[in-house]
Amino acid sequence: MDIAEQLWAREQIRDRLHLYCKGIDRRDYALVRSCFADDHYHDHGGLTGSADTFVAAAAGLLDKIPATHHSITNVHISLSEDGKRASTEANFVAYHLIEAGHDEGLPIPTGGKATDWIVAGRYIDEMELRNGTWLIVKRLGVHDWERYDEAKA
Repeated sequence: MDIAEQLWAREQIRDRLHLYCKGIDRRDYALVRSCFADDHYHDHGGLTGSADTFVAAAAGLLDKIPATHHSITNVHISLSEDGKRASTEANFVAYHLIEAGHDEGLPIPTGGKATDWIVAGRYIDEMELRNGTWLIVKRLGVHDWERYDEAKA
């Protein structure tokens, strides 16, 4: 794999990670699902299972939250020698605004008040190039820290 191929692969991998965030924040669950291989395995925040299991659970949670913002930074990519597989680790910060009185079924206590919920952690992914597209085949989502505070208007 020459340097140009390596750089192109890295750009495509980063783009897939960013598309995931775009899909999550816009509640475009078809876009989120398109980031994962059909045989994907997900382990994130106590939720384990297939891509479809994860997307359904994410939709159930995020549809209760009116505003989110997910950012990925510090993306480290290790490409296989043949350029068909990659291991990645990317930091993420996810901001969530929970409206007053809309916390039923959410994993944090809000006391019925508008709340800012911030989660920071890492996506540790195994990716493969399949039919010309980089897909996430395995994800471990690690929450390094979380905080929630009353939202200030």
